[in-house]
Amino acid sequence: MKRHFQVTVNGETFSVEVEEVGGALDHLRPAMKAPVKKTPPLYQAGLSPRPPLPQDNRTVTSPLPGTVVEVRVKPGQKVAAGQVLLIIEAMKMENEIQAPAGGVVQEVLVQTGSNVASGQPLVRLG
Repeated sequence: MKRHFQVTVNGETFSVEVEEVGGALDHLRPAMKAPVKKTPPLYQAGLSPRPPLPQDNRTVTSPLPGTVVEVRVKPGQKVAAGQVLLIIEAMKMENEIQAPAGGVVQEVLVQTGSNVASGQPLVRLG
């Protein structure tokens, strides 16, 4: 049996047709079902503009999901350990994201208004 759905992703609407396979009793035989895969992060599903950077002590990542409300640095700027790089709003609270060490900003990977996931790279220091 085919079913039709409308799905909206990042404001773009898609029409999807889904065909049901297997019998009505499949849910009673869990040993015969295929293993369930975890949903990949957005950047693996092609919904984010860039793949994640390697996790190292020079890549500052988001400690929580939220929205970037202010970016305080730009590429080429020198920063000190503890300096605020950007601010993320989560649950109506602003969270200052600080540089873990001094260095030079190599790349800012987000912009004001970006929604970020926990662990997502934000700024790369050099």
